[in-house]
Amino acid sequence: FDFIDGAGKKPFFLWFAPMMPHAPHTPPERLLKYYQTKTDSIHVARYWAMCEWWDEACGQLLDHLDAKGMADNTLVLYTTDNGWIQQPNAPGFAPRSKQSRYDGGLRTPLMVRWPGEVTPLRDDKTVVSNLDLAPAILRAAGLAAGKEMQGRNLLDAAALKKREAVFGAVYTHDAVDIHRPVENLRYLWAVEGEWKLILPAKQADERVGAELYNVVRDPHEKNNLAGK
Repeated sequence: FDFIDGAGKKPFFLWFAPMMPHAPHTPPERLLKYYQTKTDSIHVARYWAMCEWWDEACGQLLDHLDAKGMADNTLVLYTTDNGWIQQPNAPGFAPRSKQSRYDGGLRTPLMVRWPGEVTPLRDDKTVVSNLDLAPAILRAAGLAAGKEMQGRNLLDAAALKKREAVFGAVYTHDAVDIHRPVENLRYLWAVEGEWKLILPAKQADERVGAELYNVVRDPHEKNNLAGK
């Protein structure tokens, strides 16, 4: 709040990224008590309470922009680094979520708030990537995206719908070799329409082969169709 207020009428960039709902999960007691009535797992209750604590913080920030009369002239972008599925019987994350090649770890929300410029909607079908954030920011500022940028303008629905696929990779959590990123590679993945392909790198478990899933009909990626 002090940073926003101190900017006055000058343009500002604010990166708001507290470690929430990242572990360790230490929510306020008032929120923890509420979520303990919703689940038998104290670990899940702590995680849900952390999520609401983070929601509250975001809400306070957006309310401050509203109160200052800045909302219509401020582009707000929301992103996060990876997915998380809470284990019910332990503090850590469940398999097939954080650090995994599955959507429980890869798929995260992207949200845009720009009253008067962006029409509110929810879109679960258009495939987008974090690479689309930088072109959107540049275009909103009246600038062109660099030629080397592979992302598309997140604010341009027509451009996003023309895209055939998005690509990504999964790397080791701790780098094997910081000078040769390819040595840290575990999996490559691509999403095209309803289909998601996962290919293991040579460093991955040799028992793991190609995986192909229809992520609309099989969102938990249990039916590997690569063999068919």
